[in-house]
Amino acid sequence: MAYEEKTDWLPDDPINEDDVNRWEKGIKDAHTDLAAHKNDMNNPHNTTKGQVGLGNVDNVQQAAKKDFDQHDQDQVRHITEEEREKWNGGQLSKITKDDGQPMFNITSDFHTELMNYPTLTYFSYTGSPLNSPGGSGRGFWTCSDSKLYGHVLVMTNDNRTFRKTLTNGNWSDWFELETTEGAQAKVNAHAAKSDIHVTQSDKDQWNNSQLFKVTADNGQAKIYLSETDDFHESVPQNTGLVHFASAPNTMNGPGTSVRGLWTINATGNYGQIIAFDNANKTYRKTISEGNWSDWIELETTAGAEAKVSNHAKDSTAHITVEERNKWNAGQLSKITNDAGGVFIAIGDTDDFLSKIVKSGERFGTFYSTGKPTNAPSTLSTRGFFHFTATDSNGNGTFGYVVAIDYRNNMFTNYVDANLGWQGWNKIETESDAQTKADKSLADAKNYVDTNYSNQKLTILTGSNAIQDARTGGNEYPPGLTLMDIGAVNTTGYPLGYGIVKNEKYHDYRFAQYFYGTGNESGSYIDSTGTWIRHWWSGSGWTAWHKISGFAHANIGTTGIQYLDKAAHTKIQFNRKIKDSHNAFDTKNNRFVAPNDGMFLVGVGLYMLNTPAYINFHLKLYLNGSVFKTVDHKRGYFENKENEMNLGLNGNVTVPMNKGDYIEIYCYCNYQGDDRRGVSDYNGVYNYLDIQELGGLNYPTV
Repeated sequence: MAYEEKTDWLPDDPINEDDVNRWEKGIKDAHTDLAAHKNDMNNPHNTTKGQVGLGNVDNVQQAAKKDFDQHDQDQVRHITEEEREKWNGGQLSKITKDDGQPMFNITSDFHTELMNYPTLTYFSYTGSPLNSPGGSGRGFWTCSDSKLYGHVLVMTNDNRTFRKTLTNGNWSDWFELETTEGAQAKVNAHAAKSDIHVTQSDKDQWNNSQLFKVTADNGQAKIYLSETDDFHESVPQNTGLVHFASAPNTMNGPGTSVRGLWTINATGNYGQIIAFDNANKTYRKTISEGNWSDWIELETTAGAEAKVSNHAKDSTAHITVEERNKWNAGQLSKITNDAGGVFIAIGDTDDFLSKIVKSGERFGTFYSTGKPTNAPSTLSTRGFFHFTATDSNGNGTFGYVVAIDYRNNMFTNYVDANLGWQGWNKIETESDAQTKADKSLADAKNYVDTNYSNQKLTILTGSNAIQDARTGGNEYPPGLTLMDIGAVNTTGYPLGYGIVKNEKYHDYRFAQYFYGTGNESGSYIDSTGTWIRHWWSGSGWTAWHKISGFAHANIGTTGIQYLDKAAHTKIQFNRKIKDSHNAFDTKNNRFVAPNDGMFLVGVGLYMLNTPAYINFHLKLYLNGSVFKTVDHKRGYFENKENEMNLGLNGNVTVPMNKGDYIEIYCYCNYQGDDRRGVSDYNGVYNYLDIQELGGLNYPTV
């Protein structure tokens, strides 16, 4: 930006840091331009050879024309435009040595030596170094610039694949991704596909250059998806193989911050995404004919084996040898039809209980849809019944019905000839109850062991963090917790960015603090401040009350400002002296409240006056309407020999909500033709001072 001079200095104008910086920048820019001109060897003044005495000098041809033509046609020494574009599109950061071999070999410690290579890198290791998965092998390593987050993928020489993750500086254990048999089966299937393999000439060409960028020039993710980006829109627009990273809340993402690769065809309607998060989880998503699938979490071999092992221990889903032998011995009384099916089929239009009783059977099985009248469940059920006596009219019956729906819920009902049906009861078995109790206890212990560290007790992150300020206080956990508020939050916190501290004793003793980020660079000058609010379960949240970082402004005038006779004229406060929150707009002479609060406004004007009748009425306007009178001078000054200037001064308090604005008007009426107005005699007489007194605009009664 060019140097901007200031030519309207007043005697009382303070010289502040911005003025000195502006002068220093002007001097620096002048020196920079002079140095650039001195180093410009491209004839900036268009000096001709005649002007420097070279008009008679011949231009000597330095080479024979045939030699020049021969050189110009040499296609070995020169490159074509297509070759230049192809090479410039390649990957400019190296992930292998020039011969395609690993960039380095790990021999002592994985954790230490990987930190020397914070980009996407191909490496090898030998001799089972410390913190390795064992044996020898090769792999890939990618890490963030901070060296706090990264992923390692290793392929050992015994045909096994392992993964390891760096999260916030902490290494996970190794996870084996595939068994030898599974990997070999995939390799065999791949080897049989002749249409996807390449020729030696293809290999020679591709080994000479990487024709498509997978990463950025520094080896990091080629594309970063922020919270405002959308996977479904960004991926089809960036076809090919791409190394990417995303924010935790990227639209249509897996719900966490991830890094990974996607491959999309040229039309953007077919492709796959593979992504890794910092919790050692792997996700996949597919687009087919332009339609996206859901995110699918991939399972490790250890995870799948654990699920199978847990299922094998479920006694409610398996039978013993003794049970099998007993059931195979024979059916002692027939409870099915001759084909092995149920005795009674109950349809949508039937009455469930009446259909069973009127069948005339004393003991049997049934099948029912989920829609009959008096059914135990809205789902289809199967079960059996037993009556001590029945007749076709349903009279004089005693017995019970047991029904189980296809979600394994069990229900019973009992009929008494004197009392009728007693109603359906849902049954919980002892083993199911014990299994649930055991699982709940194990889950609780695992949850405590996994989640209750000091940091996780005090800092709420991910789905535990409450980003919506409108959420009730009863949703917060008890104790002292912290949350980060960001992404330009507009749900009701005082600022779009900050930190929230919760001090919750219980639902009737809860104080919440909001701290601004303190970022006062650029346009974020209002990012400093502290607010508090309280929660009471019966009445909800109080309004935010600001307790630090109060706003203040000191504004002056320039030049004489004449007032219209018998009218209200807005005073042009147009000279900023101090403005802590950049809240005063000199274009329309308004102070706009940066937040809810009570503000003290002080006004001073030095008025031009002459010996005659005068009526000055200084007023403060709030949101375009008069709010309070600041000062009032009215009277006759005929006995004065010369002009008599006078001062209008006053202070008023103004409750304001965020976005409210104030302006200063002056009503003026007088006798004679001498115009009245605001003097330019001395800047200290004309001022508008605004000080925020408190951060809560209490509601009016």
